[in-house]
Amino acid sequence: MLDQLPAEICAYIFAFACQDSGHTGRSLSLVSKYIHETSKLARYTSIALIGRAQILAFAQFLDQTPTQLGTRYLFIGGQESEEEMDEICKLASRAQKEAQAEYRKLVELPPSEDEKLKEAKDAVERERANAKLYLDTFGKEGARAVTTILRTLAPTLEILDISLNERVAQKMLHTISLPHLTDLTTRCGFPLHPTDDPVLEPTHSLRYLHVVETYDQWNWVEQFFECGISYFAPSLTHLRLSQLAGDESAITHLEAALGLSASASGRVKQLPSTVELVLLKPDVAPPPYIGCFCTDDTVEYHNLLNRARQLRDKEDHRVVLLQADTARPAEDEYFSEWMDKVNGAACRWDTSNVDTAR
Repeated sequence: MLDQLPAEICAYIFAFACQDSGHTGRSLSLVSKYIHETSKLARYTSIALIGRAQILAFAQFLDQTPTQLGTRYLFIGGQESEEEMDEICKLASRAQKEAQAEYRKLVELPPSEDEKLKEAKDAVERERANAKLYLDTFGKEGARAVTTILRTLAPTLEILDISLNERVAQKMLHTISLPHLTDLTTRCGFPLHPTDDPVLEPTHSLRYLHVVETYDQWNWVEQFFECGISYFAPSLTHLRLSQLAGDESAITHLEAALGLSASASGRVKQLPSTVELVLLKPDVAPPPYIGCFCTDDTVEYHNLLNRARQLRDKEDHRVVLLQADTARPAEDEYFSEWMDKVNGAACRWDTSNVDTAR
């Protein structure tokens, strides 16, 4: 039946149908040649890329596709699990470990084997350099792919959720312009640059910024205040900081960024005056610790909570402190939130579970 409808009507229907992770669009492309052609643009309205293989493959596809895809919603899930990253590092250092084992064997031989010992030592250094090169290339290839994707989709991209592993995030060094971006959730260092201004150019359309603190990145939340949220989001209205952990530095930086205290380091940049709401959510409380007081994570956690409550009481019309979850949110919780936005839900952050402790 669809094959008998005018192309304009089909395109209109498909624009509504293709508001998911991309599954509907991929299915439509296989129905018939006519449906394949009329759904070509609509099927890329929302795209979810999960894992390195999908990210690299989609970047390669974009390199070969001259047509603008009209993508408005993008989810990039490029953070491998801790186990997966361990396997990648083991693969990179396998030859180095073998060379080290050979070197240890030769150390026990008589001095007459000095030449072999020197060769074995050189082999260890060579394989160590090869391992570093492997991981460096791993990061650069991923960063190159993500940069290609963002730059290609930039003309229409409005909502972005991005997570990258540390090695890729550190290699995101080239500037990116996303002129229509309104909502950014970042679960990695993006768009920060390790040594310079953020890689995301000033984006006046960006209103909602959600920064999720993660343990396995090169940066901490406070660096967003030092590098200047106001640089890449000069018209920001809503800021959300989730899974806050560690010491109280993130809160003291936020306090200075709001202009409520002086920056101890002098590096904190003021938040845009347009900010209306700052939502804070601590990470799950660490378990009770038995041992040396100096390594007790619960002390830092309670300091963070107390400082956040002080800030809330000082600036209660903009700062909202939520209660911590009892368990770490699942990865698909962020995907579900992104899907809600794809399906037309307004960006309304849940503020019902408020921390009222004093």
